[in-house]
Amino acid sequence: MRAAGGEVWCGDETTVREFPPLRAAWARKGVQQVVVISGRNDRRVLHGALNPDSGELVRVVRERNRQDDAVAFVEALGHVRPGVPKLLVWDNNPPHKPRRVQEAAAAAQIEIVWLPFRSPELNPCEDLWLHLKAEVAANRVFAEMDPLAAQAVAWLDALTPAERLHLAGLRSSKFQWLLT
Repeated sequence: MRAAGGEVWCGDETTVREFPPLRAAWARKGVQQVVVISGRNDRRVLHGALNPDSGELVRVVRERNRQDDAVAFVEALGHVRPGVPKLLVWDNNPPHKPRRVQEAAAAAQIEIVWLPFRSPELNPCEDLWLHLKAEVAANRVFAEMDPLAAQAVAWLDALTPAERLHLAGLRSSKFQWLLT
């Protein structure tokens, strides 16, 4: 793909929830820590694609992770330099497989290469999501989902391309799959 003047992108999605992951807490010995929650557990799904060469990020926030959401993500990626063909390295999540998603990818000149099942270690977006959730969502309760999603997007947008590549593990000597 690169030799033909195209681009490589790694795609994935992550869910941020109203009920945050509790990563750290302390309490006096013998006293149970109280964690206040709303009783709801709304969510937003952040679909993203990272260019492992440039550190550029394309992201789309949706309420779900279904076929229509995958189509919206593929179309957003297709709008980035529309005349340039793209290779999307994507996992085998069921919403990625339907014919409508494949047709949207083909219309946007995006060829999809599937990662093996259950291999998140091969997707650099996973590490980026881990840092995102630790910085934005962990141990914090938001009254509504839209401010949480906006803060997640703002955190990603504030990163430089080099920081994105570093946090995704693409600058590590142990992550050399692009050379193969």
